[in-house]
Amino acid sequence: MRKYAANYVLSTSGEFLKNGIIITGEDGSAAQFVDTKGDLREIAQLTFLNGILMAGTLFVKTNTATHNSDQPFESLVIRSVSEFTQFSITETIDLAKKVQLQFPEIKIPEILNRITTTLQTLAGFSMEITPGIYLLSGADLVNLHFTPKSKLKKIL
Repeated sequence: MRKYAANYVLSTSGEFLKNGIIITGEDGSAAQFVDTKGDLREIAQLTFLNGILMAGTLFVKTNTATHNSDQPFESLVIRSVSEFTQFSITETIDLAKKVQLQFPEIKIPEILNRITTTLQTLAGFSMEITPGIYLLSGADLVNLHFTPKSKLKKIL
């Protein structure tokens, strides 16, 4: 079991936790998310990382029927994933950066949550939690926007 904290943690349920903690299971997957309510205190064996932490996820196509949307955001997501049968966390971040360019007013938490919702409700994907903890670094953590330097790195 390992403990990681970061400026922000995105839980698998879509919660965006300021100074949150991820506790991993034996297989390296996220076992627990701790909401510190922004008040992170020193804890034994806690590793702090600068950026946004997230658990490993994989979207798997389970339904061939895709629902069209007249909403520009959702349409962009559906078009971007139309040829995929699986969609990894790395591909999700790449898509999120593309979406940020088209919708600069939307912040990272909303972009990621809307992509997840669109994949699951309109594009025929289901989400699986996979082993691994990832760090999104190089993002603008004040305004919560992707930057050209934003990159995803597997840390566990």
